[in-house]
Amino acid sequence: MTQTTPKTFLVGGGFIPSCLPVSVVWGGRGKAVSNFPKNLIHKHKNLNPQNTQRQKLTLFCKTPPIHRTKPHFLSPKTHLHPTPRPAPIPAPDDLPIPHPALSCPLRATDPTDPPFESSPLMQRPNTKIVVTLGPASATPDVFAKLVDAGVSVARLNFSHGSLDQKRQYLHTIRSAANRPVAIMADLCGPKIRVGQIDNNAMHLDPGDTLTIQREPTLGKELRISTNYPGLVDDLDVGQRVLIDDGAIRLLCTDKEPLHNLVRCRVTTGGILQSNKGFNLPHTSVNLPSITDKDWADVDFAVANDVDYIALSFVRSADDVISLRKYLEKKNARQHIISKIEMPQAVHNLEAVVEASDAVLVARGDLGVEMDLTAVPIIQKDIVHAAHEAGKPCIVATQMLQTMVDNPSPTRAEVSDVANAILDGADAVMLSGETAVGKYPVGAVHVLCEIAHHTESYIARKRITVEPPRLLQKVHHRTAAVAHGVKSVVEDLEAKLVVVWSQAGGSARYLSKHRFRVPIVALSTDAAAVRRMALYYGITPVQSEIPGHFDDLPLLVDALCHDHKLAQPGERVVIAAGAPLGIVGVTNSLSVHTVGKP
Repeated sequence: MTQTTPKTFLVGGGFIPSCLPVSVVWGGRGKAVSNFPKNLIHKHKNLNPQNTQRQKLTLFCKTPPIHRTKPHFLSPKTHLHPTPRPAPIPAPDDLPIPHPALSCPLRATDPTDPPFESSPLMQRPNTKIVVTLGPASATPDVFAKLVDAGVSVARLNFSHGSLDQKRQYLHTIRSAANRPVAIMADLCGPKIRVGQIDNNAMHLDPGDTLTIQREPTLGKELRISTNYPGLVDDLDVGQRVLIDDGAIRLLCTDKEPLHNLVRCRVTTGGILQSNKGFNLPHTSVNLPSITDKDWADVDFAVANDVDYIALSFVRSADDVISLRKYLEKKNARQHIISKIEMPQAVHNLEAVVEASDAVLVARGDLGVEMDLTAVPIIQKDIVHAAHEAGKPCIVATQMLQTMVDNPSPTRAEVSDVANAILDGADAVMLSGETAVGKYPVGAVHVLCEIAHHTESYIARKRITVEPPRLLQKVHHRTAAVAHGVKSVVEDLEAKLVVVWSQAGGSARYLSKHRFRVPIVALSTDAAAVRRMALYYGITPVQSEIPGHFDDLPLLVDALCHDHKLAQPGERVVIAAGAPLGIVGVTNSLSVHTVGKP
């Protein structure tokens, strides 16, 4: 046919540029015909809405396709069962008494469900869980339990411990994980920290005068040093000093440049420990954004093939760009997570997010550097900005702080986690809860429970999100396919989405559409598979490339059978591009019935 089409046309609710070759296949009763505009070019063979025989309808743009995929027909009489619901995850050994608010089943079993055991992969919530490794979780046995409980990303905190310790942690992660787990190297950044304290404890009472000197010293008798000698130059009389995320508060009362020290009055006391962080909310600090230690840690992270590098105390997009250029010179493929914890980063939020691969809401320092009561609103702004840019967002700090010492969280903590998910967070992170807490596995189980309940509410109330605005502007083709996939899934009540995402880009775009069905992302690249472990709702699987593009449905059938992802006769939407294994060629979607040729 030679008739003209508009610049864009609508496919099941998603706009697709006319330069994009796309094929959609549907068989039986022509149900999908009414969902597409009449001015769309189409070819059909004996298309009759009343015909119950298999039929073929291929939709495409005027621009000749680069590759035409072989259609896979559907049976019009396929019966769709409700999505199988997994049994509740059993409570771990270290959580003997579940919190009453979380003791109900994750998802009750529907008696009408078919006798089909769903995949363990599908029992995990869509929201990803990041844990920090430390003495409480760095043994192979405990970490294996964490992964089984639902962990997708392991964080290495370079603010503490030696590089030899990090090597041991890396070995633990890679030997104990039985599925893809991404590794995040969290750089220390220009963080001012307390020096070593005698016996690791100094009692400070309100009214005490604490002396801070330039030269390193072992802290005792109300006299300490820090890892930043310039603090005695930058800090002025009348300025506040906050230690340990504001738990201890000081006010500078005296400054003696000749003696290289300052004196501060304790306004809020507590027990001062070694390496606790200093915050100077009203002081201009002359520190570089990336320190010499950070650059050495970046080299270590690259050499040991971690997946993400988290950049601390980002102030502007230039900080991120500086790290990215350094990585490019080393031909390193690590993705950059910008930690939003400074007022400057909040003010430059859109540019910082655009320069990053992901962002992390670091509420600890954010709540100290800025007004604490404003943090919840700032969190929402950061999550929204990340979604608009199509970037993953992690919400962190004190998610389940009570579980450092107690087997159950507070109701406020449960609400905090749930609201982070409702805000649109892709992942939630545990810090001390798993690094030094008494109940690391229990904390992960609680997060999974909260996520399941919250996601069930989102699905039940049919809460939807708009597609990322910037993706539609910059990544026309893949964003268009993502629109089309979501529309076809909803129209046909598909059971599963399978996408071939060689570098992870297509999986990330699909993730941001918040599908109500599982998404399996395939790639031959092990590093890309691990990175995709951070993406909301994505189950990454490393796979060999089929012998021919048309054999992809056979691979999907094998996956569905081996991992119990779908039953024979259920519909699966496949998004891919030819040739498989090449980055940036996702340009088609097809509907496949499991077990049908």
